[in-house]
Amino acid sequence: MHLIRKGKTEDGEIIAKIKIDNWRKTYKNIFPDEVLQSLEAKNEVEKYLKNLKEKDVIIYEKDEPIAYCYYGKRKNSEYPDYEGEVFALYVKNDCQNHGIGTSLLQKSIKDLSKECKKVLLWCAKENNGAISFYRKNGFEVIGEEVENIGGKEVEKVALGIEVKDRGYRLKKSANYIENEENIAIYTNPDLIFLKDEPREWFKQIINNDKTENIPQKFIDYLVKKDVIETL
Repeated sequence: MHLIRKGKTEDGEIIAKIKIDNWRKTYKNIFPDEVLQSLEAKNEVEKYLKNLKEKDVIIYEKDEPIAYCYYGKRKNSEYPDYEGEVFALYVKNDCQNHGIGTSLLQKSIKDLSKECKKVLLWCAKENNGAISFYRKNGFEVIGEEVENIGGKEVEKVALGIEVKDRGYRLKKSANYIENEENIAIYTNPDLIFLKDEPREWFKQIINNDKTENIPQKFIDYLVKKDVIETL
């Protein structure tokens, strides 16, 4: 069983390990080796506890935390139209490419959309996998800058998205048939039947009606099953 929940103090050590392992794999040859090898669990736990007080923190849990995300309102005056920011999103190395990052990202965007019209995040320019991931989720490059990390000039890109009134559409690879009792959705390779409330939720989503009262788990399920995609 998996769930997305708020971060807790006791998650600190596991979150620290996820970040350190992720950085050492993802940023090898991007950040200096000295920076990556100097990462210490104790320091990362302290950073996590600080973030827990200052930002929104959500955890993806499957028996134990396997991914996390920090997000919240921005204080930086750069890109003033972008009021919200996803500050960090990391998935345990051996749990990637299973829709976990997408679930956390969509949850953070949904929460931020209650107060923000636009959201941004920063990514190392050489991190092609992450940039591709964010582009697939509707983000576009809006700017660049250089940051000195451990004595090395690292190029970064800012990616932004407009989140107010953002909706979903049926994927081209999916179609559905409706009768009085249910909706049958055909995807490759699944056949999904929706009855009662889920049936109504599905109709709301593809008709671009308000989705704020639809459980995020249901939306995540349809995304994971390649039924819908973001506009």
